[in-house]
Amino acid sequence: MKLLLATTFFLFSLSSCANDAITKGSVNETNPIIIQKAQESGIAFISNGDQYQLISGGRAFKPDISPSGISASQTQGQSELLWEGVNGAFDLTISRSNTQQQNAQVLSNSGNYRQIAYNQRTEGIAIITGQIIVTYTANYDSEFIAANFGIQLIDDFSHLKTAFYTVNPDQDIFIITNSLSQSGLVSSAEIEIIENFAMPN
Repeated sequence: MKLLLATTFFLFSLSSCANDAITKGSVNETNPIIIQKAQESGIAFISNGDQYQLISGGRAFKPDISPSGISASQTQGQSELLWEGVNGAFDLTISRSNTQQQNAQVLSNSGNYRQIAYNQRTEGIAIITGQIIVTYTANYDSEFIAANFGIQLIDDFSHLKTAFYTVNPDQDIFIITNSLSQSGLVSSAEIEIIENFAMPN
């Protein structure tokens, strides 16, 4: 009887510890935490012909430029961290806390991390670069678009009628991209994402 009680207590302890454990995985493995946090954000957008959902509490870090060489897990408290993964040169994390959730451009300017998004079709995770790719018409050039929307022109490939922009810290990249798309001034506007990274041979 004592052995049965000891075994039951041991199994109960293991299951309660498992609930608090950080889930680690590949970006190619569907994880319920990723799906849940993508649904929680309520923000969906189209890029490269695929639909993405912003992952609430999600971040992408480049390990070599993490603040003071501290790992991504250490910068968010371990009690807040729900999931860790890797995509290309980026360490990915999803935390419980959404208090620091801001628009992607603010995060890009910080140099520490970027937001991430979930692709339901591929079940992959993409990094949001913080830039908007705009294809414009002959009627309005890249500078006119920048001035009209109060955004920053980064690169202009006029022969392709394509320009790259970033938003200002007080602007939301998702709202601005949607406004550009609906304006009638451009052919298309998409948030730039990177989902698939080239693997070294």
